[in-house]
Amino acid sequence: MNDTGVERTAHTGTVARVDSITEQARRRAETEHEVVEWAVGELESLIADRGVDLEPMLEYARRSKESLPDRHRRAYEAMAEVFDVDPAVYEVYVFAYSDLCEELADGTGRSEKNPKGCTNALVAPPKVESDGGIDTGSAETAADTEADASGPLVLKNRDIAGRGARPKSIVEQPPIDDLYGFLTVDTCGTISIFKGVNDRGLVAANTYIDRKRDDVDPEDQLRNGTVIRTLLEECATVEGARAALESHPTRHLCGQTLFLADADGTALLEIDPVAERIAVDDDSVVTRTNHFVNSRSTETESSMKRRKRTLELFDGNEQLGRDDLWTFARDHANGPGDDSICRHPEPETDEPHAFGQLTTASAAVFEGGSPVVEVAMGNPCESERTRCAFGDEIPTDLRTGKRWLDRLH
Repeated sequence: MNDTGVERTAHTGTVARVDSITEQARRRAETEHEVVEWAVGELESLIADRGVDLEPMLEYARRSKESLPDRHRRAYEAMAEVFDVDPAVYEVYVFAYSDLCEELADGTGRSEKNPKGCTNALVAPPKVESDGGIDTGSAETAADTEADASGPLVLKNRDIAGRGARPKSIVEQPPIDDLYGFLTVDTCGTISIFKGVNDRGLVAANTYIDRKRDDVDPEDQLRNGTVIRTLLEECATVEGARAALESHPTRHLCGQTLFLADADGTALLEIDPVAERIAVDDDSVVTRTNHFVNSRSTETESSMKRRKRTLELFDGNEQLGRDDLWTFARDHANGPGDDSICRHPEPETDEPHAFGQLTTASAAVFEGGSPVVEVAMGNPCESERTRCAFGDEIPTDLRTGKRWLDRLH
């Protein structure tokens, strides 16, 4: 395996099995409480200073909670009990953060909602450059492959507004009852998952598309972060994940492009609730930003430029490996600002609380069939890659979110 550029850190701490989702959520909250309490405290001060009315956001949050599976709702409630924060601000932090960024952003049209972020790519065999696959050292997972095997690769650059108040951590949930365990890097203190790999080697990651039904109430809309977490918990294969999605009325989903990979296959799904259609792209190399390619959707300048740039980077490559994907993740063409793959705030924005400016909060590369994530906290051009495997010891500062936060201060 090519370990070039991958940080090898002294690891401390593993996640033991627990008896319930509630217990796992409480334990995760205790691990992340310092950074979550800091972030929510920062938001509380800004909300007070600017006189933001939270009630419309709280109403949306309350209605959205009704769409959650019962186990996810119980997880949220268990975490809320641990954090020493204002309950209303925490509820908005979890369920209506993009709306809050709209209110806190200076000016118009520059926020979490316009344009949305994230740049993703998928490379499937035979385009994948074999490096022997990822050796997890485990004999109990679907990651056990032949020595010369190499699964499909998935890259996700996670771009968000107000990133100074949105800390990231490595999140690992062990198998619970009949649910699969999963490993990801995502927002501290929240229940939504926007990318990850489970202990069977199923990878799921998405990009947001500004497209949903106006005639479907928030209580009936399945949030994208709920969809991905549910697939990771309940499905072992790409085929199983597609069947699970098709069991829901497409009109009840929110717009997204969903990247799926396992040891044997891949799929890119354009989920369009307005047209009630799921389009499939099964090309060997696929990239998406924040508009549909095979269906109608809003096409922002940022989304078009980032996808065009990614296609330029892919062009002419007969085979692609992890190092290539990390090179793409660090690309600064069209930047700084919204149009770059590796997004940095424009000079006039106020770091680290640039609520009107999307920036790259983390980058992650997954391999289908391997319960492992390679992650860079913050902008990938400034961070070392760290490899974390499901069930292994992981640095404490990654689990708590402290490493992510320390990069901002």
